[in-house]
Amino acid sequence: LKFSLHRRADATRKCHLIFSEMRVAVTFVAAAVASSSRAAETANPIRRVVSLLQSMQVKIEAEGEKQDKLFAKFQCYCESNTAKLADSITDAKAKIDSLGTDIESSTQDRTQTVADLADAKESRESANKAIEDATRQRNKENAEFESTSTDLKTNIAALDKAIPAIENNMEAFMQTGTSALLQAVRSARDVSEYDRTTVQSFLQARGQSAEGYTPQSGEIVGILKQMQDTMKADLKEATTKEAEALADFNELVASQNKAIQAATDAIEEKTEQSGSLAVQIVQLKNEKSDVAEQLEADTGYSEQLGKDCEQQTKDYAAVKQTRADELLAIADTVKILNDDDVLDLFKKALPASSLLQVQTTQKEVAAQALAALKGAHSKRPGLDLIALALHGKKMSFDKVIEMIDGMVDALKKEQVDDDSKKAYCAKEFDETEDRFKDLAHEKERLDQGHSNLDAAIKDTKEKIAALEQGIKDLDKAVAEATENRKQEHDDYVSSTAQDQAAVQILEFAKNRLQKFYNPKLYKEAPKRVLSEEEKMYSAYGGDIGTTPAPGGLAGTGVSAGFVQIKQHTVDAPPAAPQVGGYEKQKGGGVMGMIDRMINDMKTEMNQHKLEEEDAQEDYEKMMQDSAEKRAADSKAVSENESALAEAQSDLATNKDNRRANSKNNAETHGYNQDLHQACDFLMDNYDTRKSARTEELESLDKAKAVLSGADLSLVQTKSSAKFLAA
Repeated sequence: LKFSLHRRADATRKCHLIFSEMRVAVTFVAAAVASSSRAAETANPIRRVVSLLQSMQVKIEAEGEKQDKLFAKFQCYCESNTAKLADSITDAKAKIDSLGTDIESSTQDRTQTVADLADAKESRESANKAIEDATRQRNKENAEFESTSTDLKTNIAALDKAIPAIENNMEAFMQTGTSALLQAVRSARDVSEYDRTTVQSFLQARGQSAEGYTPQSGEIVGILKQMQDTMKADLKEATTKEAEALADFNELVASQNKAIQAATDAIEEKTEQSGSLAVQIVQLKNEKSDVAEQLEADTGYSEQLGKDCEQQTKDYAAVKQTRADELLAIADTVKILNDDDVLDLFKKALPASSLLQVQTTQKEVAAQALAALKGAHSKRPGLDLIALALHGKKMSFDKVIEMIDGMVDALKKEQVDDDSKKAYCAKEFDETEDRFKDLAHEKERLDQGHSNLDAAIKDTKEKIAALEQGIKDLDKAVAEATENRKQEHDDYVSSTAQDQAAVQILEFAKNRLQKFYNPKLYKEAPKRVLSEEEKMYSAYGGDIGTTPAPGGLAGTGVSAGFVQIKQHTVDAPPAAPQVGGYEKQKGGGVMGMIDRMINDMKTEMNQHKLEEEDAQEDYEKMMQDSAEKRAADSKAVSENESALAEAQSDLATNKDNRRANSKNNAETHGYNQDLHQACDFLMDNYDTRKSARTEELESLDKAKAVLSGADLSLVQTKSSAKFLAA
């Protein structure tokens, strides 16, 4: 646009320059008429023809010199602009190659930055997961340590209390409770079964009459001290391992936190770098597009300029040749007519008596021509010079006619220039108005685009924040669901263990009733399976004792986990029943009830199992859906971050375009003011100027007609005898 405005301003200045040159040329022609001689009144016709030809020769040569100067300027214009355009095209091509390299490099950098960003995010997630796994394992190990430590401390405290009591006051010890000590003995590690049984027998025999073998207190104290030392060593070892595990955990957490911080810093850095590179790539592409458009325009203009310059050179060569041919023809003609023999021939062939005489004198013709010129009512200096020439006593009508022809050409040229300038001004006014409209529409579009981009950036940021918050909420919900599922599973395992224990007890009770009421349906308890040591001991005559009574609840051998049984003292035996006959009860009803209870409990267990499977299936599906949603939300965050960077880049481009629009609008206003200064006078006075110029042309045509008529009739002065004087 700036280049176009400058070209238009140059065209306007050239129009003013042409008008000035035309006026100077008219003045020059008018001044040439001032030298009329007395010989013009007495010249013969041949001499007048030669003079006219010589005047034509001078005029053609003057016009040739003028055209040569203009063509030299045109050639300079062609050469300078061709060189400038060639340099501009070369620079544009180099710039496009450079921008292409920069775009490729920036694109590769952004691709690498995006990959680094993804690696950093993955590293942070991996570090977070490592901390979560380590925390979960640490909590599990700590819970196990706390349970083991509590049991060991309880058992050690029981041993610390029991050993001095047995050593110092056996009778007092026998009056105290032994449940804690029994629990310590049962849980003791690295103790032989013999020692464990020995201590248990000792504790169970307290308060009863000594029947059979009763262990001595010294032996018991030794076994208990051995248990105490083992438990203290176990407690010390467990405490040491717990401290080491805690230190390892803290070291791992610190290391992973450093990794998380480093990954977070890298994410922030790479995110900012990715956005900057995206903006840079867009700007480079826009710049490359602008340079490509400028290259295309310069290439087209260069080609057109070359064609125009070549065509103008050919045309001017033809003009020069035509001018040379015309000058040669005039020179040959003048040479022929100026020959002395030819002049003598014309003197003899054209005697004085053969010339036509007219009654109109030269003074009267000049008066008629003056009257015709005054009809123009013009104050043009050229007309005043012609009138002054006609007033002179020594004048040549040929020179005046030449002046009139020059004036007519100048007036016609001025009219053509006015017409061209008017058309040019009208065209430029229309184009400027269209340009104002285009700039206004473009500004409206850019303003709307700016508002849309602002809204889009704000909306994208809100989407990213919402997605990130959704991921956090989802992670929290997953953690809570996992904890609830774990608690439900633990409850299911505990409930199932209790239900199975209850079923076994009922089956044991039913089997016991079957032994009495239906012996054939009774199932014997499994025989004791001897170990290799017991078999060898028995083979050498040792007494391995009878099969011990089953432990567990009520001697059924069934354990219900951590169900605690309250200890009780032995009551006095009831009174002996009276001896008499005995009749068996009907046990079928009781066993039927037991069967129904067993079936009900098994049905309930199956129902719990189905519920547990459904809950586990729902949990796994929920975990899968959560993982998919988290992946989708993370992908959406990445896509929205890319969209945000692109929108911010577009916003920067929009700001540049708005500044360019404002600059173009200011330049267009400036050009519009220059255009009005150059065109307003012509546009306002065009009709008046054209009308006045038409009157001048009509007056000049009349004056020329008068003078030309006098010339053709060979107007003579009163001293006509001198007409043929050589």
